[in-house]
Amino acid sequence: MDCEQMIGIIQIALSVVACVLAWFIPKRIMWEQTYSSLMSDYRSYDFGIAVQGIVEFFAVDCKSDVKNIKGAYERRFVRDVYDLDLDSDLHGTFSLETVREKLKGRNPAEICEKSPDLCLHYQRRLLAQFYYQLDLCARSPFIGKRRVCRDFTSREANTARLLYLMGMAVDESGVLFKDISCGERMPRSARGLNGYLADIYHLLRASKPYMVM
Repeated sequence: MDCEQMIGIIQIALSVVACVLAWFIPKRIMWEQTYSSLMSDYRSYDFGIAVQGIVEFFAVDCKSDVKNIKGAYERRFVRDVYDLDLDSDLHGTFSLETVREKLKGRNPAEICEKSPDLCLHYQRRLLAQFYYQLDLCARSPFIGKRRVCRDFTSREANTARLLYLMGMAVDESGVLFKDISCGERMPRSARGLNGYLADIYHLLRASKPYMVM
């Protein structure tokens, strides 16, 4: 093999290495930034309040009994969102008509003075999104399960399980889950902002009703 052939092979090899690095380095940086952001969220005030909120919900409202999650969650939702008691104000039956009747004449500013970050429903969604992103990091070869297990403890598994049970309660409850589908057809094209809404509607309409890993 002469010198020119050797140089050609080396140039091809270097080109392949450069292409691999051009793909690998940005991907590694992206995943490191995502994981770093999750660690920052984990240490944040909102995260700590959210964890404390669902822990106290399960320990106090549910009396540490899984069977009580659905009913307790419904009561907390009605109280946090509408500032009503499901039992005394609505007699144990939730309906929008009854809620509107109870809220008639009240100042909207006084209906719910609670900060959104103290609402149980918000806390559950915040934590569920965090653990979803953490699972994606664990599945990524750039972060991996070993690193996630090193940075988080088995107590986080208990939190994830509680979030799962609360999510199941939402799916099974007529108070917490409301079907907003309708028969109105969306156009394929529209003007202005509606055009983007139509595009994302047709994209998401073909997706699953749940997140796919």
